[in-house]
Amino acid sequence: MATKKAPPKKATSKKNRVKKAAVKKKAAVSKAPIKEKPAKKKVATKKPAVTKKATPPKKAAAKTIKPVAEKSPGGIARIRHFDFTVNKPVKLDAKKIKSLVPAGITRGAAPGLSISFTMEPTEGDFIVFHPTPGFTSLEPPLAQLSIAAIVWNSGSKTVDLDKVVLEYKKGNQTIKQDVFLPADQLVIDPGYGWTWQNSRPYHEKGDVVFLDSPYPDKVTLSFYFKTFASTPVSATKNIKPYTQGLSLPFKASDFGTDEYVTGYSMHGGGDQVFAYDLGVQAYADNGWRDLLPPATDWGKNENYRIWGKPVYAMADGTVMHFESNIPNNWKPDGSDAGMKKQKDELWGSFDYGGSGNHFYIRHGNVVALYAHLQKGSLTSKFKKVGAVVKKGDLLGKAGNSGNSSGPHTHIHIKKYKNSDPESGAFRPLLFNNGYVIGQANYPKPKSNVNWSKLNNQGIPGLKSKACFVFPSGTHPYCAYPTNWGEVARHGVPENIYQQEFDKIWPCGYYPIWVDGYDVAGKTYFNMIFRPSAGVQWVARHNMDGDAYQAEFNTWSKAGYRLININSYLLSGKIRYAAVFTKQSGADWFAYHGQPLAWHESNFEKNWKAGWVPVNISCVTSAGKIFVSALWEKKNTGGFYAKPAMSLQGFQDAFNQFTNKEKFKLVYLDAYVLGGKPMLSGIWYKNAPSYNSWWEKPYLTAAQFQTQYTSMLGNGYLTRCIAGYADGGTARFDGIWSK
Repeated sequence: MATKKAPPKKATSKKNRVKKAAVKKKAAVSKAPIKEKPAKKKVATKKPAVTKKATPPKKAAAKTIKPVAEKSPGGIARIRHFDFTVNKPVKLDAKKIKSLVPAGITRGAAPGLSISFTMEPTEGDFIVFHPTPGFTSLEPPLAQLSIAAIVWNSGSKTVDLDKVVLEYKKGNQTIKQDVFLPADQLVIDPGYGWTWQNSRPYHEKGDVVFLDSPYPDKVTLSFYFKTFASTPVSATKNIKPYTQGLSLPFKASDFGTDEYVTGYSMHGGGDQVFAYDLGVQAYADNGWRDLLPPATDWGKNENYRIWGKPVYAMADGTVMHFESNIPNNWKPDGSDAGMKKQKDELWGSFDYGGSGNHFYIRHGNVVALYAHLQKGSLTSKFKKVGAVVKKGDLLGKAGNSGNSSGPHTHIHIKKYKNSDPESGAFRPLLFNNGYVIGQANYPKPKSNVNWSKLNNQGIPGLKSKACFVFPSGTHPYCAYPTNWGEVARHGVPENIYQQEFDKIWPCGYYPIWVDGYDVAGKTYFNMIFRPSAGVQWVARHNMDGDAYQAEFNTWSKAGYRLININSYLLSGKIRYAAVFTKQSGADWFAYHGQPLAWHESNFEKNWKAGWVPVNISCVTSAGKIFVSALWEKKNTGGFYAKPAMSLQGFQDAFNQFTNKEKFKLVYLDAYVLGGKPMLSGIWYKNAPSYNSWWEKPYLTAAQFQTQYTSMLGNGYLTRCIAGYADGGTARFDGIWSK
């Protein structure tokens, strides 16, 4: 068969291995193939509870929470801190109150009633909430809203806060969450202020508002006081997601195979409501384990996988405070008596001793706490107030010191206010790198590719639903560099096609070509991927005609367009593979599974109406040829299409259309009829990115790999890979251009 002259460069490589394309680097943004529409989540239900918080005294232990009973050892839900704090009201003079209260948040609803509010977390005129992705990338984003309001009584009468109602819109529905306070729990005398917060006990939902996407843009808080029960004091505030993200404090290079950080957004309440307690688990002995093998003793710090893991700076910053001399807690101990003994004998005499060995580091406008590190593990050069740290610098090793029931790493952030690192208001802690997936969604390694990327988002959390966290900018399934111009595979067996597919797209690529073929009754695939660069896409394979039509209807209605369709045989039955992308462009239409005669009879009508074929994929069944085609309206300067060429027929067409008339071969598909290979081809007079191009026919797998490597080494990209059987052997035709 004739072909254009091949480039002189030669190269060898192993079968089916792909190489880097010599093209400009593109941004890698991954998009998972969508499997089903995400189910909507129910609105969070109300649960009576009360939370109160005293203004934290300077140099207090890290904020703590109430103890919870341990149901069983293991998992991050086992970790807790003990609550040693005492809540008390705050008394401020009227001038101080007025200076703290923004205009528009002061209310006098009845004689003798004059109530003012300050609210956190606020950024400008907005209350900010804690956004997270879904527990998988197929689920909608989530969010948590926790508002701390200091309620100032500047009136003449004592008031008793009885109930708070949080109200917001979800579509056309008004959602109300009532928070009832037990009798005499929040009595505020004239001239005093109390802090109220829709908070939670450790690992519980509590009164935190869980929001579904799309998020509301306003929330109304109505405060009901017993003496003035019929006259609530209300304030409506704009709300929006917090957006400042930091890097995760771990690195994937420090973790073993199938070993991940564990955590979730279910920390205790108060100003640490958006903090994290992070552990480590790995898959071993048919389950996820906290302990290093062969350890089974939960009573030794060194048995935990988190123990000794390096902890890194989440951003550039300066050290505000540190401690490195607190003894490690003797052992993991969540009992009240044990934690009190730890305080009395190990850390109670230290400033911020509840944080154990720690760093407070100012990262711009926020201060981060890195807590419970091992004694003696803190990096020496940073043990100085004012020391400058860079993102990714090693700070110390994860441990079990201070107010801690077991080995873990605690992190939280507050807004920078002054030299006291705990004086600022709390903020959501979000991350700008890493991937997460719900532990329940990942029962064993490689069981779910749909990890959610953290894009300035927190770690998802619900009661009893924690996450695995992969601390890397690269998806945990990714098996290829993320900066290649393309990734291509040929001769992939059908039984591992999905597995191989899932090694590529998470690296930031999307499929532009899927070609199925069979040899000796077994089905194989060829694939070409390009950098996704934000492309929204959907890919499907092994569909019968009805399943394909259903997918076609679904994604067409959702604004997606077909860019590739392929028909092939699987166990002797016709199946379809298709790729859809969400994009605007030329008008298009498609059909599938039509007899060749029907396709030919409508061909003239279509081209006369200005339609140009993009795909013409053929497959045979019972000795008949069936055609699936994609047409677009675009200017190619003319085209030729031949769907039923023998190998010699293709040679003749190539000589005529390419060598004589200078048309460019832009599409090639292969199939078998009566035991003989057949080809379907499309030629355009004008084609983009075809300044130079080559077609290589009838190659073995090894020969194809050699040509592929050579072409990409010379700056060409792969346009088509057509596989077919001849005499029981796989053959490949390829088209490359630049």
